[in-house]
Amino acid sequence: MLGRRIIAATVLSVLSSFTSVAMAQDWIYTTTKGDNLWNLSEQYLDRVTRFEALRKINGIENPKQMPPGIKLRIPLKWIRSNPVPATVDELLGDAQLQRAGTSEQLALQHGDEVFLGDQIRTGGDSTLAIRFADNSILTLYADSLIRFDHLSAHGKTGMVDSRLNLIQGRMDTRVTPASGPGSRFEIQTPSAISAVRGTEYRALVGEDGKVSNIEVLHGKVKVSGAGKHTLVKRGFGTQVAEGKAPIKPRKLLPPPGLTAFDAPVRNVSQLVSWPAVDKAEAYRAEVSADADFDVVQWSRISEYAKIALPDIADGEYYLRVRAIDALGLEGLNSVQPFVLDAHPQPPLQLQPVPEQVLRGDTAVLQWTASADAARYRLEIATDEAFTQLVIDQDDITGSRFDTADLPVPGEYYWRLTSITASGEQGPVGISRSWQVKPAPEKVEAAVGAVSEDGKLVASWRAGSAEQQYQVQMATDENFEDLLLDQLQDEARISFDAVEGQVRYLRVRSVESDGYQGPWGTVQRILPIPDYTPLWLSGAAMLLLIL
Repeated sequence: MLGRRIIAATVLSVLSSFTSVAMAQDWIYTTTKGDNLWNLSEQYLDRVTRFEALRKINGIENPKQMPPGIKLRIPLKWIRSNPVPATVDELLGDAQLQRAGTSEQLALQHGDEVFLGDQIRTGGDSTLAIRFADNSILTLYADSLIRFDHLSAHGKTGMVDSRLNLIQGRMDTRVTPASGPGSRFEIQTPSAISAVRGTEYRALVGEDGKVSNIEVLHGKVKVSGAGKHTLVKRGFGTQVAEGKAPIKPRKLLPPPGLTAFDAPVRNVSQLVSWPAVDKAEAYRAEVSADADFDVVQWSRISEYAKIALPDIADGEYYLRVRAIDALGLEGLNSVQPFVLDAHPQPPLQLQPVPEQVLRGDTAVLQWTASADAARYRLEIATDEAFTQLVIDQDDITGSRFDTADLPVPGEYYWRLTSITASGEQGPVGISRSWQVKPAPEKVEAAVGAVSEDGKLVASWRAGSAEQQYQVQMATDENFEDLLLDQLQDEARISFDAVEGQVRYLRVRSVESDGYQGPWGTVQRILPIPDYTPLWLSGAAMLLLIL
């Protein structure tokens, strides 16, 4: 008795399996008002004469009067199949189209149709979006090559069969949910096949072409390799090496914690950072003008949890960042909108250098010519916050400005803003400062006083408390044979009197910032007279007298 039950259950299971397979090959159509088997056959089937067979398999007694809501089972093989092209929906950069059976490379254009057997190759920093007959979207990135192996539709049923071969590079897909058993979207790579029925996922072929990565963002993807299959669910990815089965799906890295932009980006190459993601080996950052990222204006990989934004046209954009693990599987996306308002860029300031101190002379400001600027706004202030403006001009067309009219001495801050011919002002440039101080006077030393210890003393008028003095003494007027070279705080120096030798002395001031003033007048120091011969002569005369 038990054996019969087991056999019956087995037979029932097998029959149920066959029924499911059979049903899977049928398209289910729900009738609407005015439908009849003749017009349905004319509209959807490969030939009108199948209407009688359609009546029989569905048990329809009156094929001319069918109420709405009847579900008709239509074998998939009876449905009309016709080739349908895909269309280039968007294109940024350059791409080449090679028609099937030819070797000619054509420049791909927006709106071009792509047919069975055609190939598309994208250039560096290029992306394009391909739209299929069921409105599925495929984004093909830079340096990629793809071939369209099958492009067909099942009449007007909405079922589309698209099969592609990603030979090189990477792509994203947003596949429209299947509308019936005839719907198919399949991506083949050199090492794997991935089949979906309504999902969003990414595919990448490694540089050597022997490894493929599949990352699923929504839905499920059946991935095959070396005759083995695995089902990859949302938030997981797999890798398939040539001749090997797919690895066990692994969880994709979480989205990086991008924070919202609290203001428009006003600087080109502004740095954006985020907390490091655990187990991340690198990060991919992309910028697009649309939230769906059908095409991207810019894409880079960074080893660090930060990236400098690109220099692109002002506008509204989205920044998308994701972490990359040790296998190269790219994780979940973090997206933030931002507004770029960084043009025209301010020029680069050349002179004076930051915080330069000028002695006596006023500054001549110089800067580079900004490519997009027709004129510049120059602001000069006596405070870093630019609340005390002394100059504010927005009609400067050159790249230099003489500040001879500014009071000296003084400390000043300056910044520039570029203005286009239409009057659009770019971001304010960085602030730099310079300072004008009085030129130090010559230090005029006087020599002649004698100290209590019998030494000669040179002295001069003292300057500010921050000044020091460089004193040099030499045996020659060119000061090549130096006897003394020292830096001191006092405005005097003493030295021994020397017999039989002429010496030369000069002094100059040294400011606290190291600036050296001019040398003072060279002082000639005569030697002490030698009275020995006179003393001997006097002694001789005295002896003669005695």
